[in-house]
Amino acid sequence: MGGERPDTVFDEARQAVLRGDFDAAIARLNPAIAAWPHEARLRGLRGAAWIGKRQYAKGRADLEAAMASHPGDVSQKSPPPRWPLSPSLLRHGRRQVRLMLRDRPSMAEYGESAQFLRTWAVRKFAGEELGSPIDWDPSLPLYSDAEHVAPSDGEHAAIQVGPFYTEGEKQGRARSFEELWAGAVFELHNVTFAPEFVRLNEEADRGTISKRAFVREIVKRELLAAQRTRAFYVRQFLPWAESQKVPSDSTLWFCDWWDTPETAMRGFGDKSVYPWRPYARVYDWNTVFRHWREGHRAWALRLLERMRGEQGFEDDRENVEFWIQRAHRDGQ
Repeated sequence: MGGERPDTVFDEARQAVLRGDFDAAIARLNPAIAAWPHEARLRGLRGAAWIGKRQYAKGRADLEAAMASHPGDVSQKSPPPRWPLSPSLLRHGRRQVRLMLRDRPSMAEYGESAQFLRTWAVRKFAGEELGSPIDWDPSLPLYSDAEHVAPSDGEHAAIQVGPFYTEGEKQGRARSFEELWAGAVFELHNVTFAPEFVRLNEEADRGTISKRAFVREIVKRELLAAQRTRAFYVRQFLPWAESQKVPSDSTLWFCDWWDTPETAMRGFGDKSVYPWRPYARVYDWNTVFRHWREGHRAWALRLLERMRGEQGFEDDRENVEFWIQRAHRDGQ
């Protein structure tokens, strides 16, 4: 491979996968995998390319090998249930799944052949891993395709999955069966970290954690949720897709994301997109309210003015303007 590095090959092959040029990705990856057989991400990305070509057996083999050799990958561990599921909890789970399918009817496509998805979701909504019930929330996520809300003040945790794209080239297009389920599976994994996300927000509220550390710690946990989502895809969704002869987009299931918790922030230099958007904004709001409580209205106002000028937060602008006006009214 001459003077090339795995990073270069991975980045170029990933771009080929994302634009649908799967043959080019495989041709780029084959010699790299021979040269660096222990680079899990290269094999995993080749698995994604094979799946794009609908050669699912080759894709599964590559992805299983990649997960097995990927440092710290949680796919090799099954998290123990935190809560025994009583009949009433399972009824709660079934009700949430019914509501989700009612509100996102595309998720009911494929009928009984996709029952495994609904059965899995029932147990997650019942709180099998979080330790408390989870609700379906039909409202639109604020910042992304899918989000969750932590439990608080007697309210259950909840997940939200948007029915259509709200930005980018796909803006306005309805999300497909696979796109919706990929979002739901990820958030039902991600919400199990809600207590840790709450703790991080409390640290931000006290000012005992820096913005970069706040974003980094959230990304670490979302990466673990992504790893679990990828394992679900490889071992449950992908065999189903193969049996039903339906196309699948493995990048929806994080088959192109092979960072480790230690390196996860390396590729996130653009502060206008994930993970800085939305988590840096969340941190800023915590900082604004801390300054406000402590009587530092001028500091809060300076931060609010900066937030008003940030791109990509149009949905948040009304809230920013309200607090700016309040700061002026209260004499800073």
